[in-house]
Amino acid sequence: MVDELDHLALTWDAAMLAVAGEAMAESQGALFDERFLERHAGEIIRDPEVAIVELVANAWDAWATRVDIHWAERGNEQVFSITDNGKGMSKAQFERRWRTLDYNKLTEEGATSTPPEELKSFGSRRSYGRNGKGRHAAFRFGDPYIVRTWCEGQEVTYEVRRGVNVPFDLKLVSESGDVLGHGTEISAPSGTGVNMTAQQVREVIGTRFLADPNFQVIVDGTKVSFEDVPAGKIRELEVEVAGFGLAGLVVIDTQKADRTTRQHGIAWWVDNRLVGRPGWAGFELDGRTNEAKRFQFIVRADFLAEASATLPDWSGFDPRNPAWLATREAVFAKIREFLNGFTAERRGEIKAAVRESLSGAAARLAPASRDRWNEFVDAVVDTCPSISADEVEQVAAILAKLELADSKYGLIQQLHVMKPGDFDELHSLLTSWTVRTAKIALDEVQSRLKLIEELDQKLRDESLAEVGDLQPLFERSLWVFGPEFESLEFTSNRGMSEVIRTIFGKDVPGSKQRPDFAMLPDGSAGFYSRDSHDLGHDVAGVSRLVIAEIKKVDVILGSKEKEQPWRYVKELIKKGLITEASTVTCYVLGSRVDPTETGERTEWNDRVRIIPMTYNVFIRRAEKRMLGLRDKLRDAPFLKDLGLDAEAYLEPAKGTQTTLDLVPAVKPPKVL
Repeated sequence: MVDELDHLALTWDAAMLAVAGEAMAESQGALFDERFLERHAGEIIRDPEVAIVELVANAWDAWATRVDIHWAERGNEQVFSITDNGKGMSKAQFERRWRTLDYNKLTEEGATSTPPEELKSFGSRRSYGRNGKGRHAAFRFGDPYIVRTWCEGQEVTYEVRRGVNVPFDLKLVSESGDVLGHGTEISAPSGTGVNMTAQQVREVIGTRFLADPNFQVIVDGTKVSFEDVPAGKIRELEVEVAGFGLAGLVVIDTQKADRTTRQHGIAWWVDNRLVGRPGWAGFELDGRTNEAKRFQFIVRADFLAEASATLPDWSGFDPRNPAWLATREAVFAKIREFLNGFTAERRGEIKAAVRESLSGAAARLAPASRDRWNEFVDAVVDTCPSISADEVEQVAAILAKLELADSKYGLIQQLHVMKPGDFDELHSLLTSWTVRTAKIALDEVQSRLKLIEELDQKLRDESLAEVGDLQPLFERSLWVFGPEFESLEFTSNRGMSEVIRTIFGKDVPGSKQRPDFAMLPDGSAGFYSRDSHDLGHDVAGVSRLVIAEIKKVDVILGSKEKEQPWRYVKELIKKGLITEASTVTCYVLGSRVDPTETGERTEWNDRVRIIPMTYNVFIRRAEKRMLGLRDKLRDAPFLKDLGLDAEAYLEPAKGTQTTLDLVPAVKPPKVL
């Protein structure tokens, strides 16, 4: 009976475990393969050198000033631990940071870390971590590992171990109150050690964490110092600053590029205290280059304290202090000299690669141009050691093309005077257009805007000898009358010369240069037509005719003036030159229109339209057809080259046409 009860109990337990397992699976959602963590954290969890750097960096981000490491080398039976006096974490902070995969440190905590209250006189630190993967480095030293962290009088201890269907599990081991201070300790009591000595650990840390003298790292009781950096990775130089003193320059070479520049760049020490933050600010080195992620320069310049060069909060230097300006210039020159020597071989390879790649273009250059081109390649590579081979090649190719171009370096001069925002606009333009297509479009815009300006000036010029001089301009201005006149086939037809002679008589004087218009006693008339074609595509008369009659300044456009072009059309109809398949538009242009005759007149079953128009309306129509570019391009060089007064250009005189003009005018323009 007992056995049966035991069997039932075991069966019940198994069933409950199965149900619980199914419930957990349903609540958990995604399952993780045991290889996930290695792929997620990469070298951080595999390489002990990378792992210890990440853990020290976490202490740096927590604003620790001291980090103690007990190193567990394989075989020495010592438990690995790393303890810092940083700000520590509350229970809620630990849960949030450790449980969140790809924890976004920049979003959650910001790009900088502020010091604890007792160190508030120190500036903030630029955080090393970004994506929260560094905490996984502890798995390199043991599984599980223990995290003990304390702050604000509370201490919590967690066990972190790899999970089965999850990347890792957290277990709260203990929590207590009335704890003094703040900090974090990570230990691996069950770890087996790694194949890396404590001396090697000090070397690795020494090449990356000596920029701030207030950040001390102790490994097995020995403080990491410059002596721990191997001789091949460190150099000490002197920099003489004329009139102020002698600065020391320590160059540390990690001999491989790290993934970021967080612990690289230039660090300034004054009286054994870090001024500002280490980095490449102010120095012409691209932070993306291998050099920027490989080298650390530490400058010791105690004489800057006597010169009162530092700011009161030690966040930087007084930008106007002469001692600081002289020191910065001298130190930068020495660093530049060092990097130039270091990169000499690489720069030689870049020069050779560029010359080989552009050998064809260089061969077409004249000897003098080729010499200038070679000097340019040398100067760019030597002066800008961080520039890549591709960038040098692009610039050198441009230079070769400039040498071959007729305009030579005119483009460089234009780029030189451009404002920074203009470069962005030029980049945007060339992204959407080719230079050739942009030039075609802009040439047409330029041509039309010049035409508008010329018409505007001449229509207000009382000294103009003959109104007929305007007819050639109107021939190029048919597009102003409407989009239907944009056709390339619509032009001044030489055959109309006979029409003009027939209508006006042979004794009427005409322009010898433009036989397609004739002079009238009170102005001139021009005839512009488009051919009609039959089904066989042969020319069969006139499809469209435009008559532009331009009146002198003292002529007011009224019924008589509107009647005149209708007489021309009737004559053409009688002679069979215009048929019912033709349409005719007559524009009578002048400075003023009789208020009672502003309307359009139609004849011949509406196939003939007669439209009176002031010069001012004509100009304003032209501007609208050009989408208001006259105003937007008022400072265009081609308009300034015409000696244009921008204000006068943009405000033409008003005419007196009430139906066609959008704004009633009160006085006539000055014409002829």
